[in-house]
Amino acid sequence: MVKPEVEAVDIDPKTGTTLGFYHYGTDRPNVLVLSAMEGHSATCVYASFLLMRYFEGIGRIDGSISVLPVANPLAFRLGARVSPLDSQALDTVFPGSEFGTLTERIAWEIWRKVSQADYVIQLRSIHHSCISHVETMHREYIHVRNLASQIGLPFVVQSSALRGMLSTEAAHEGIPAVTINLRGFRDQVDPQASVEVRESIINFLKITGMISGETIETSSTFTGRTLHVNSTEEGFFIPTVGLGDSVRMDDVIGSVEGCGDIRSPYEGIVISLSRMNYVFEGDHIAGIASMIADKHLPQEESLQPRRKW
Repeated sequence: MVKPEVEAVDIDPKTGTTLGFYHYGTDRPNVLVLSAMEGHSATCVYASFLLMRYFEGIGRIDGSISVLPVANPLAFRLGARVSPLDSQALDTVFPGSEFGTLTERIAWEIWRKVSQADYVIQLRSIHHSCISHVETMHREYIHVRNLASQIGLPFVVQSSALRGMLSTEAAHEGIPAVTINLRGFRDQVDPQASVEVRESIINFLKITGMISGETIETSSTFTGRTLHVNSTEEGFFIPTVGLGDSVRMDDVIGSVEGCGDIRSPYEGIVISLSRMNYVFEGDHIAGIASMIADKHLPQEESLQPRRKW
């Protein structure tokens, strides 16, 4: 049984902003797993919890694993993407600043752990239903590509590589870092997605020899960036494709009842997809991971909650 060493790092006691790191083992290599950089993160926090419970039930770890279940405590508590104190999103300010805003100080403390890690795995719940997938800079860095392939989820999607993102900054510093996107919503846990991601991380740890056990042979499809499909109509959206399906340009991916079909402007894999829902014109309804060279494709825009009144 491996008992964790708990490290509490106080960022701002007045707001209850304390980072709780759980360290299993003390040797190298070191794997850092973190989740909940924003409020819509119940599923990825549960995946972290399942990992921690697994580590506490095994005999030994050859290396060390550090888990930060909630990286942004205040935003997670409020279910917000940005901090209410400085209006900053944590995954935009890395490597942070020791004497900056609250969010920048959180980033700085996390970055101290990242800089000491041999591998970094960030868990993130996204707003739409999606197939669990790795997102990272696999085209730019071979050390990142190697880590992504060992995670073993079905798809590895090219990151938008925006500066300030943890995985981007870590990759530039030579640290293998990936983000795993899970389906889930603000206050709902998808247990199937959590278990799937836990098993993929455990299999990676077995591949590296950090924990014992038989490994599962896996293969991943590497894709370009995720491109967004928006509704052209208002009404009830009904999807007609499934997650993981391949689509060609102009294929029907759904319809708005009474208004007509919604067609894909891209060719690729359906990575995320809105469930049946009432949508407004311009609402994001699907994400297509391109299967072609995407250097001439439009840049991915960050999604913001859309006002409907």
